[in-house]
Amino acid sequence: MKYAIYGINRVAKDFIYIFEDLDIIYLLDDGCNTDRIWGIKVKNINELSEIKKEIDKIIICDFYKNKNVKKEQLERFGLSYGNDFLFEEDLFKDLDENYFEINGKKIVIWGTGQRAEILYNWANETKVDLTRVTYIDTYKAGQGFKGHKILSPSDIHFDNTFFIVAVARDQEIIELLENNDLKWGKDFCTSAEFMSRPSLMLKQTIFDTKCYDFKCHTMLNHAEIIGGGNMICCCSTYITNALGRVSDGDSVRTMWQSMQHKIMCLSNENRTYSFCRKNMCPFFIGKKDDCQYDLNTDYQRMTKSPTTVAVGHDTTCNLFCITCRDNICVEKGKKLEKKIGLSDAINKEVLPGCEFLIMAGDGEVFLSKAYERIYTSDAMKNIKNLRFLTNGMLFNERKWNEIRKFTDAKIMMTVSIDAATKESYESIRRGGNFDILQKNMEYAAQLRKKGDLSYLRFNFVVQKMNYKEMPQFVKWGMDLGIDEVFFTKILNWGTYTTEEFKEISMMEEDGITPKPELEEILKNPIMDESIVDLGTIRFNHCPVNIEEVDNYYRWELQRKVGELFD
Repeated sequence: MKYAIYGINRVAKDFIYIFEDLDIIYLLDDGCNTDRIWGIKVKNINELSEIKKEIDKIIICDFYKNKNVKKEQLERFGLSYGNDFLFEEDLFKDLDENYFEINGKKIVIWGTGQRAEILYNWANETKVDLTRVTYIDTYKAGQGFKGHKILSPSDIHFDNTFFIVAVARDQEIIELLENNDLKWGKDFCTSAEFMSRPSLMLKQTIFDTKCYDFKCHTMLNHAEIIGGGNMICCCSTYITNALGRVSDGDSVRTMWQSMQHKIMCLSNENRTYSFCRKNMCPFFIGKKDDCQYDLNTDYQRMTKSPTTVAVGHDTTCNLFCITCRDNICVEKGKKLEKKIGLSDAINKEVLPGCEFLIMAGDGEVFLSKAYERIYTSDAMKNIKNLRFLTNGMLFNERKWNEIRKFTDAKIMMTVSIDAATKESYESIRRGGNFDILQKNMEYAAQLRKKGDLSYLRFNFVVQKMNYKEMPQFVKWGMDLGIDEVFFTKILNWGTYTTEEFKEISMMEEDGITPKPELEEILKNPIMDESIVDLGTIRFNHCPVNIEEVDNYYRWELQRKVGELFD
């Protein structure tokens, strides 16, 4: 079919980006001063009588406030809705071909924390009816959530039920469902995947009237593979939508080229950032949404495969931090086999196109057999830049020499520490030994000074138990000569009740404003040193003065150490 688009505006440009396979021969407008835009001929609407025989269907593209005006204009030409013209939204439902079909099953949402809150708000915004669902939570049975009584998982029958897993650390729940012969997509999915219905995602961004005054292309080139093989195209802290699961047979290529991913890329390119958590990502600090939009600026396309990849699919760890878990976790048996199988899939499908590898977003990279399977594989020869996220307890000269046998990439390291004293460290990072950590960090600092390590950062999650040690933490980093100390507010990964979290968090309930006690610490002059980054603690955090960034993860390193990614 031959189409004409009625409207030269951002909605039309976005529509063409998504529906690029349509044969669009004309753009119609009420008074455009050009004869061609986006490579398509432009005609004035008054010329419609002369060209309408060439057109099978007209598609109205515009924001809601202007739609009826265009509809009435076409009706004056004797055209009718459905037969002669459509609205752009009429084509959105065609994008949902491979989306989950609940087929009348009872919907049970597993979890009543932050992820469930996000899902609830999304349902209200998108008019998805989740009023007749059941909520279950192992730790909150008998309490209430959004007018629903929370049940225990033991109260639920698995038959004729579709589970939406709405917790951050979902692997244990998913494994339980799979052990009861439930199938992903047919019987359950995560909340991130449930919110990724293409038609609703497109509606969310294409009609978003906000437009921010910077360009971020991260979603076009970045993939993160986390627990259970879930794949997303930015940091899981900054977005919630998912592309699918590597471990369920979907190839990385299929997910990377999926409609969900294409729509998320659009939200970067049209600068609405509709799927970004703007209270978390530092790019939005101090940014306004009233900037001008240039219709002539080209939209970039996603890379052939992700060139920056973060992996975090194994929870194996030598510590059991109070913010994270109650015991040491070391995967064994079938669970370990599954994790290693996922690592093999990453080696085969991801690393050949990857230039910058980040590992690992969960667990301890230097204890996990699944992660070792990756950084000791032959596929590492493709990697130019390698960043390790570690707790530092197992990093020593022997480990460094072992790593160097398998890669000549530039190596960067970020160490999660969360304290500056032995007492606080060993209370927060249970199972750790501060004396050993200090020795290991002195060795890491030596590697950095010699240039063997290309970047070294210490992380500190701020909470009630440690916030007074922030200045001392900065001084430690300065004495060692590391590149950065990074502070971030504590998040509730389902570890705490709502009341417990209010007590330990050093942020007010809005999640943005520091409590007065933290404000006093932040007034210490050492907190203004260039080595300090306040991360998600927005108070006194200078806005990011940048117009365009290709990838967030490269940017956050390169702003401290230039020329890391030659």
